[in-house]
Order: sequence, then structure tokens, then C-alpha cells
Amino acid sequence: MDEKVIKQECLKLVESTELMHLATNGADGIPQMRLMANIRGSQSCEDCSQAAKDFLAKQHSDDFTAYMVTGHSSPKMAEIRANPNVSLYYCKSPEELHTLLVCGVAEEVTDMELKKCLWREGWKMHWPGGAEDPELVLLKVTAKHIKGWYKEGPFEFTCQ
Repeated sequence: MDEKVIKQECLKLVESTELMHLATNGADGIPQMRLMANIRGSQSCEDCSQAAKDFLAKQHSDDFTAYMVTGHSSPKMAEIRANPNVSLYYCKSPEELHTLLVCGVAEEVTDMELKKCLWREGWKMHWPGGAEDPELVLLKVTAKHIKGWYKEGPFEFTCQ
């Protein structure tokens, strides 16, 4: 199948998946995986502002950049600070045979305007100080390499 078609189908998967798995490298060398809310996912974007929707559509409509939130003192942040290479895994129901592994680099977003833009009121239970809560971390993962399975076979490509 054409790489352009696969890329478009993978972008649809990223934008329609509410949850994704984040794998970091543990201090002991053992990969650590956990489920994370996908800020780009359509269901998780239901309660986001129009500014957030506009930002995501304008800035990331054709790339695999991912955003998620976590706590500053969480174990995953210690792992990311030690080694920012991470993987994200997206999967559509097994009947459709569509999986996507994004290998990339995680970084903490310090741009307060972007944190405010992407902020969701539902996060207040974890970060009562809102987007300015010092415990809130907005993570950005920039994709470097993509691979997975779509319909009848595997695919793989490198991101610019």
C-alpha cells in the first residue's frame, strides 16, 4: 500500500484514539509502559477549547506529534529526564488490524500560553492550580520513526 495512504490512515488513528500507551526507559533498563490520555484524540478533545482544537488542527494536522499531561514528580518524568527517548502505541480494535508505534523524543513544554490553551477543566482534580499548577507537566513527543500494521501488512517510515 502507498506510504501516503498509510500515513493518512495513521493520522486518522491518532486523532480518533482517546488513549495511547507511553513506554519509557526505566532506571533498571526495563521498559515501563502506561496508559495515557491522548490530547489529540477526538473524544478527549470534546471538552477542550476552540483555541486548543484550532492549535492542534493548524500545527499538527500532518505530523505525529503527541501531547499528554502528567505530574512533575511522577516516576515517568524521572525516567524521561534521564532518557527522553520514548514510544507511543496506538491501536484500533483487533478486528480492524490497525496498530501504530511512534518512536520519538519527549520534552516538557514550558510555554505557559500553550499549557493554558490545551488545559481541560477535568484535570482540576489532579492539578487544582490549573494550567499554572507547578505539578502539572505538559509533555510533547516528537515522532522520529513510525511502524505498525495496517490491514494486510506491516509498514515503516521515518519522520522529518
